[in-house]
Amino acid sequence: MKKLLVKGRKTLSVIAVVLGTGLVASIISDKMPVNLVLADQGQVSAVSTEYISVDSAEITTNEVADVRVAKIKAYLAKRAAPLADYANEFVAAADTYQIDYNLVAAISVIESEGGKHTFRPYNAWGWGKSGFSSWEDGIWAVSKGLSKYYAKGMTTPRSISYSYCPPSADSWAAKVQSVMNKIEAM
Repeated sequence: MKKLLVKGRKTLSVIAVVLGTGLVASIISDKMPVNLVLADQGQVSAVSTEYISVDSAEITTNEVADVRVAKIKAYLAKRAAPLADYANEFVAAADTYQIDYNLVAAISVIESEGGKHTFRPYNAWGWGKSGFSSWEDGIWAVSKGLSKYYAKGMTTPRSISYSYCPPSADSWAAKVQSVMNKIEAM
């Protein structure tokens, strides 16, 4: 029994050294893992993980690369929504203004079927009384506007709805939350 315990301690020590060495190597490595995903016709799937050099890991606002972009793109593409091609913008604007990444996309689905039916040019959100100069301009303007609600502690569709669309607040909030949940589940 004593020999088995010593053998067990030696084995445990060897495992600890191997794990420790791996941890130190990954900390000092100049590579970082990037998960590549594929969003195609409403389906999101992980393709692979690549390790890229930290120096080459420059991601611009227009090239935000993560699964949130794939989820928005997949959901909107499944609905043949014009805004599907702007998934990067939704996530970049949400990150900049610290709002939920799928909120502005969800509102666009409720208000205009993702940009299919706008009441003013490039205004898929029923935002204000005018249009925007581009989809990007609209996404960024609406995200900035919604961030003001967040700053006041209104961080859910329900809490925002009483100011955003008072006549149909409860119904609107439930619909927006439902779309947000569907995007998240992609």
